[in-house]
Amino acid sequence: MEILIEGYETTFNQIRTSQSDDDRTPSKELRISEKGIEFIKSWEALKLKAYNDSKGFCTIGYGHLIERNSCENITIPIEFQGGVIQAKADLMFASDLAPVEKVVQNLDIPLYQYEYVALASLLFNTGKNFFVENGAPKMYKYLQSKDYDLVANEFLDITNQGDKGLVRRRKAEYNIFTKDEYINNK
Repeated sequence: MEILIEGYETTFNQIRTSQSDDDRTPSKELRISEKGIEFIKSWEALKLKAYNDSKGFCTIGYGHLIERNSCENITIPIEFQGGVIQAKADLMFASDLAPVEKVVQNLDIPLYQYEYVALASLLFNTGKNFFVENGAPKMYKYLQSKDYDLVANEFLDITNQGDKGLVRRRKAEYNIFTKDEYINNK
């Protein structure tokens, strides 16, 4: 009987421990993984010439914003007039990702690495001020209360009224956040 009790307690404690915050790392200590970088880049796509993004804003590289206006209505800065090489696009990406990471780190909550990546991807796409500008008040509230299941469900609601591309991206971020599954069904 003691063996059965010991086996039950060991199993129960392992399950309970695996579902606790004990395995998570404080967000301040996390950094984007190479897998996360590749995931975000795959959704942003690399364009070496200036183009208008889905909002009509002049953009280049991996979604680097040149100006909140169309390329046709601005004078494109000299550094972008002939386009950029991949190395420059990578540098701009790293520069654009840094403030996004800072926001996720400053949430000051425990996260798994893959939860961190999913949140960084979301904010890279929506903008680093998304939470501050009340873009996802429920998600922010759930993050602060560490209700990770409800946080995950909120990914599926941030789609600009069902934009097909955003529905796919949010589902992919949801899969990362919940299952550490990096699938790009772009």
